[in-house]
Amino acid sequence: MPQFGTIEVSRLTRVPVRSIRSMVRARYVAPTKGPRNALRFSFHDLVILRTARDLLAAGISARRVGAALRSVRAQLPTELPARGLSVAATGGRVVVQEAGGKRDALTGQLLLAFDVRMNDGGIALIDTAAAAKQQEQRNDACDRAFAAALELEETDVDAAIAAYRRCVQQHSHSGARANLGRLLHLQGRITEALNLYREGDQSDPDLLYNQAVALDDLGNSDEAIAAYARVLELDRDYMDAHHNLARLWQQAGDNRRALRHWNAYRRLAGGSAK
Repeated sequence: MPQFGTIEVSRLTRVPVRSIRSMVRARYVAPTKGPRNALRFSFHDLVILRTARDLLAAGISARRVGAALRSVRAQLPTELPARGLSVAATGGRVVVQEAGGKRDALTGQLLLAFDVRMNDGGIALIDTAAAAKQQEQRNDACDRAFAAALELEETDVDAAIAAYRRCVQQHSHSGARANLGRLLHLQGRITEALNLYREGDQSDPDLLYNQAVALDDLGNSDEAIAAYARVLELDRDYMDAHHNLARLWQQAGDNRRALRHWNAYRRLAGGSAK
């Protein structure tokens, strides 16, 4: 079984060197000694150290962490399975099982990918490769629901609204939120659309742009200007935001700011805007 030095263990597990030494003193792991008494860690030790870090970060007491790590050590196989390992801790129990591990393409070393989560007061260390696969499956279902709602827009707007709403509720789909808000806006339900946008991702420039348009149409010019400005902070080449911001500044009598945004709009439009 391969052996790792302290610096390499720190890089692989993302545990600081001083924390590794503290865990050695606490007897969480018992590394061997190499030349000049340098600590040498096994793969088992890497799993233990990473698990200890996540449990401590989750606020678990040192006593409970020690009990959990004894459980991990008892369940680790002598030889590393070809498919890697996943570690799960919940309800005071820690379970080690074979999993679809990933390896570094350059070094061939196992990538230790765990995520710590709190579940009903317990702790769960999640194999992130499996979690990523589950998220991919959820994304596929979300995209199918969004496509079905988009198709309904041509034939039944009310059905499309209902489908987008389900997509937002079940998947928090940003595109579905934007399209749902647009349809509500077109029906004159502007305040409802605005509230929908405000509940969404405020780092999404498209969603923020729709929010600014809703504020603009409700006559909230100051808030609309601020929202358009946030859009441009996220995407300085958002052409329509420049156009609407130029119009609002012109209406407010600030021709200097208006001209700056008119110029940006014309540049982005390729000189075709009048």
